[in-house]
Amino acid sequence: MDKILALPVVNGVFPRPNEGRIRGVFFHHHVGRVFRLGERGHPVLLCPFVTDLGQIYPLGVLVEVRRVWTEEVFAPDRETRVLAPFVEVVGRGRARARGFSLTNGVLIAEGVEMVDLDKIRNRGYPVIDGAGWQAVAGTTEMTGPGDVYMEIEGIDLDSRERLKIGAKVGDLVAGEQAHTLEHALIRSLNQFALATPKTVLACWRTEADELKRSVDWGFRYRRPELFGVTSSGACGNPLTDLAHFYLSREMLKSLKRGQSWWESLEEARSRTLSRLVSHLEITTEAGLRILQGLKKGMYHDDQAVRYRTVREALRRFPADPWRV
Repeated sequence: MDKILALPVVNGVFPRPNEGRIRGVFFHHHVGRVFRLGERGHPVLLCPFVTDLGQIYPLGVLVEVRRVWTEEVFAPDRETRVLAPFVEVVGRGRARARGFSLTNGVLIAEGVEMVDLDKIRNRGYPVIDGAGWQAVAGTTEMTGPGDVYMEIEGIDLDSRERLKIGAKVGDLVAGEQAHTLEHALIRSLNQFALATPKTVLACWRTEADELKRSVDWGFRYRRPELFGVTSSGACGNPLTDLAHFYLSREMLKSLKRGQSWWESLEEARSRTLSRLVSHLEITTEAGLRILQGLKKGMYHDDQAVRYRTVREALRRFPADPWRV
């Protein structure tokens, strides 16, 4: 294959490369045009659009378009009903493009070649396939020194069944680093539709920065509800869980005393921050409290992890959740 139709995908939803089938609705007319061309026998390469990088990742999933139709749906951004194209596609394998170009307003993938992720993994380069499922949550269990188990939960995009992949990583990273690694792995699977040492390291840096920013903004703007919230989701940890618990309890108390909703919220936020600082022994010093909130409050570590450490951790996971 030399040149084929291409379409960037923002939400990380891709069919399983081997006969996986998914359906979706698209609001942009351009997408419908591409899939209608595909319906005439042209294959389409779905590629991740990585929002963190602001660019198209060239390794995607080659699909065969089975059906395109139009239905009326409600568009939240326009607050009205519109005609939108619906599409059903089937995965035909992993493929990589050497580059992209525009022809008559249509994105074209050039120099496309098929890619076998199993062969890449067997040659010693660990990769986890994120196509066909979506990672939705993760847990990092620390049962003792050197005993850390990381697990990622997801949903099969075809059957909607729950899926899991996990690995023991305690001899590679401490619990706090494993927790950040868990977040980075989920972010990589959802943005790149796969996880490699390079993509996970890139996501590690972004996730750690956003977690620290959530602590900074939560204290600076007196918004405890921001703790642990990043663009990839919300983190479950003592700081975040306590913030939500105290915030709801204090707000309820204020409402019962007859205060307005807004007054109750502002007072609850102040009381919540005071309780968190006292309960978790977090300093009020601006610079230091970010690190304390990250490490003591959220059990995360922002220190750079080594490439070979991530490579070994990924090697311990299965290639995808169907081969657990």
